[in-house]
Amino acid sequence: MINIDLGQLAAGYGATNQPQSSFDCVADIFIKRFDPRLMTFFAWGQGDDLCERVWSNNPEKYPVPFGKKMGPTKWGQTVLREQTPWFGKDEAAMEDAFPDHKLIKSVGCSSCLSAPVVANGQSVGAVSILHAQGTYTASDLHDVTQLTALLVAPLLLRKLG
Repeated sequence: MINIDLGQLAAGYGATNQPQSSFDCVADIFIKRFDPRLMTFFAWGQGDDLCERVWSNNPEKYPVPFGKKMGPTKWGQTVLREQTPWFGKDEAAMEDAFPDHKLIKSVGCSSCLSAPVVANGQSVGAVSILHAQGTYTASDLHDVTQLTALLVAPLLLRKLG
């Protein structure tokens, strides 16, 4: 069971510094559930190859905003185009999925949970939650997928801003 403080969420969504306050509020929920070493939120324009990192818990090594060409990758095909959650269970999977896998490894991450953020039938972004190998299992994808709904509002607010 995922516990969400709806008052905190409403305050984050209602704050004037959008979409940052919403991203921060949703990130707190993900962090409480997954305790990631690295977590990033991406925005994605339908059909575009470039994802834009819009939130990071490690802005020193993973700055925001930052464009990352993920659309043409296997990860992009699975997560963004097919709207299917992805579990990278080990270093081999990470190397196959991410062009910056060496940087990911340098922050102690060798596994990843990723899920699309879907609105009106279209992928508008994605979340990636990373940690050491063995920290997460494929069954964790269920919670990630449910929580991505909380990112719809901030990603759409970003487009409005």
